[in-house]
Amino acid sequence: MGKLPVKRIGTCEQLKEGVAGLLFVIHAAIHDKIIGRGSGSMYVQDEYYFLNVTLDLVDTHGFEILHIDKDSQEIWLEKKRKGTSDIIRLYHKSFDWGNHLKNDMAQVIYKVQNLRKLIGGKKVIIHDVYIAAQPPVDDWESLKKPMQVKDKKPTEMYVYYLDETDRLREKHRFYANLGIDNRLPEPLDDIGLMEKRSAEIKKQLHHYLADQQKAEQSIFQYGRPLFTYVFLSINILMFFLLEQYGSSLNTQTLIDFGAKFNPAILEGEWWRIVTSMFLHIGFVHLFMNMVALYYLGSAVEKLFGTTRFAIIYLLAGISGGLASFAFNTQVSAGASGAIFGLFGALLYFGVLNKRLFFRTMGWNLLFILALNIAFGIMMPQIDNGAHIGGLLGGFLASAVVSLPGTKKWPHQLGGFLIYLFMAIGLLFYALNYSSANLLHLAQQAFQQEAYQKTLHYTEQGLEHDDEYQAELLFYQSLAHINLENSGAAIDALEKSVEVKPDFAEAHYNLSLLYASQDEIDDAKQHAEKALTLQPDNQDFDNLVQRLSENEG
Repeated sequence: MGKLPVKRIGTCEQLKEGVAGLLFVIHAAIHDKIIGRGSGSMYVQDEYYFLNVTLDLVDTHGFEILHIDKDSQEIWLEKKRKGTSDIIRLYHKSFDWGNHLKNDMAQVIYKVQNLRKLIGGKKVIIHDVYIAAQPPVDDWESLKKPMQVKDKKPTEMYVYYLDETDRLREKHRFYANLGIDNRLPEPLDDIGLMEKRSAEIKKQLHHYLADQQKAEQSIFQYGRPLFTYVFLSINILMFFLLEQYGSSLNTQTLIDFGAKFNPAILEGEWWRIVTSMFLHIGFVHLFMNMVALYYLGSAVEKLFGTTRFAIIYLLAGISGGLASFAFNTQVSAGASGAIFGLFGALLYFGVLNKRLFFRTMGWNLLFILALNIAFGIMMPQIDNGAHIGGLLGGFLASAVVSLPGTKKWPHQLGGFLIYLFMAIGLLFYALNYSSANLLHLAQQAFQQEAYQKTLHYTEQGLEHDDEYQAELLFYQSLAHINLENSGAAIDALEKSVEVKPDFAEAHYNLSLLYASQDEIDDAKQHAEKALTLQPDNQDFDNLVQRLSENEG
């Protein structure tokens, strides 16, 4: 028999280090043997405990299942409480080394940060729970200290290691941090019974998850599209009527059929705020809006139900019409305000169901909405007032009606009051701050010989905007003329032609006023300017001739 090679042992210290290392390796090997997956009663006991804790959290304390891995050894749960979301990750796995545990904790933080957009609440608390027979063999206790996670919103992390020697104390700390009662698992001594019960719990948890997913899917099937098709039909019918009795591109035809026309609204035709949302300007305008209505309308009506959908659509259209009345002086029509209100309804759903929203339509919807808003800003002919007003109106109208089965009276009342305040605010702005509307009111007052009212409206318009400054000053001068205040009338007209030098009528009136005060040179200068601007105007020509004769 051959001899084995013999190594010399060095110093006593080297001997000690060698023995310590050998013992450490033996300990780790024994540790692996005891807790190795799929073998031994200890593994069965740990799995039984792990599944019982999970079932207790779900069944007794109302936690929602986020994820179950294919082996049912890692389970994620969530529950919201007073602005805080508790995220629980339960993991049936042992760790030999503290560094391995630390690396796994880092993976948990990474996953939560990726899911952050799906998690509600102003604050997130991560509870990372490990259930195993033995703890790591090295020093790892410092990992159990609460830690602050760097994130956009406050995020904390707690780690619990429920090994056999420290299981009760760790579970008590875990449940105390959740603010729930600690219950012990059902005691079983027989390994076979434990395996059977564990299989039953796994099946039960998967049923919970399936029921939860089914309930989420049912949210999108609450109603069937009905009013979506009604509104589509009305819009298409009105388009063909416009084409038959004139043209959808003809401004007068649009006004006759009820388009938004500020002067008519100021004269009392308030119904145009509603009727304008069923008219469209050209086939392309109709086609684009009807495609959007079909897809968005179907989604919103399925989510909210038929009656709620109709209320959201109409209230959004009204708020969009009011915003257009306040900020846009052009003749306008279209379902865009109401359609943007449907975007608002889906955003409201996203606020209440953040996780489900981003799992389904979230980012696509936000991208399309942002694209539409950006397109509207770049294209000046688009009625952005109606779009933004409709978006806000749809969001608030959704809060008023709420989602089916979620009656929240304080939120609903708050949504109603804010919507009402917004509508009144838009009206107030339209009647007191919109220079175009104030100009029309001044014209109305002048025609009714209410000259003080004319001055009031023109002064209001001149305070807030200079878009129609020349015209407002012109009507201000007319009111002063009829109130026999020639000096103030001349001042107003001089300012008017300074702002708008090509304002022929203002030059003509200035000429008449200067002539009445025997300031012939000034009168002739303004008369000639008016005639230069409008050479075919007979009144202007006659005035120039009269002034020339007087001068001669």
